[in-house]
Amino acid sequence: MAFLRIMLVSILAAVAACAIASLILFGNIERASFIPLMFVLPGSLFLLATAYGALAEQGRPMIWRYAALIAIGVVGGGLMLGFISSGDGKNTAIGSFYGLTTALCWIVLHALARPQAHLTVTEFTI
Repeated sequence: MAFLRIMLVSILAAVAACAIASLILFGNIERASFIPLMFVLPGSLFLLATAYGALAEQGRPMIWRYAALIAIGVVGGGLMLGFISSGDGKNTAIGSFYGLTTALCWIVLHALARPQAHLTVTEFTI
């Protein structure tokens, strides 16, 4: 069940991030707003979900997992679009912004999708 929840969070975070980033960067949402989904979805599934699982397996506190996801999103998004655009600074910055937006959407959706019965104060402080 946890695997399905992480997969669903990753997919929904990618779609939401495309819409939100397009709205912030370009001021509207249209069909072309979801073109970056071909980069955001693999980043969400293969970078963010995998990193979260690895950090959870190591027993890292939740706040550190989320902070690492933000850093991974920014760097991963910048590298993805940076390599494609041959290191163009503007495109690298846009990729980093999409990575940041995806990581923030992933964190919000993950926090909302967690079973509320398991949340305790010690989980955030361990």
